Amino acid sequence: MLKTTIKISLVLAVIFLAYKFFKDDSNRPYESSFLYKLSPIEKAKLQTGDIILRRGYGFVSTMISKMMSEDYDVTHLGVVIKQNDNLKIAHALSSSVSNQDGLRLQAIDSFVHNSHDKTILVTRLKNIDTIKQSKIVKQIDYYYKKQLPFDHSFNYKDTTEHYCSELIWRIYEHNLKILQVADSITDQQKYNTLKTFYDPNYFNIIINHQK
Repeated sequence: MLKTTIKISLVLAVIFLAYKFFKDDSNRPYESSFLYKLSPIEKAKLQTGDIILRRGYGFVSTMISKMMSEDYDVTHLGVVIKQNDNLKIAHALSSSVSNQDGLRLQAIDSFVHNSHDKTILVTRLKNIDTIKQSKIVKQIDYYYKKQLPFDHSFNYKDTTEHYCSELIWRIYEHNLKILQVADSITDQQKYNTLKTFYDPNYFNIIINHQK
């Protein structure tokens, strides 16, 4: 009886660890995992405040790809935070694909590993400077401490939750006012697509794997 109990406990422990492993998108063994990455030269180009876009995996990414008419094959984005020699990506994720709901800071290699091959696109806000970069870091730190949940309803009018692009709009446009787009662009166009973040009127493309 004791041996049976021990065996059952071991099986349950293995199932639990496997669940945690595969739920954490930094560990999930996608088809490109540990193969797709940025080169050292590309990493050296990155600066705090850069926007990194990718095509993600999973049902949600597939639906986003079908719903949005993007010029590039992208469904998700985050902000590059460079501290000393460490590169982190600040981005909002759902608990359905991550072990952390809402804003998380993920190592850049892990972020790229979790992307479809040849979909990384990095852009830089025009006229950005060190003062603006410092303010972006403070904003990311502020929202990270607030631990707002992921906005599964994708309601950009609700400030108690946020999804990936909503968070960036809130920081860059509403809070810091460093991204000011034309009045002709509606909120629907801004929040329901990623186009602005690679629009040459506002951003320069630094790295493009989708050529």
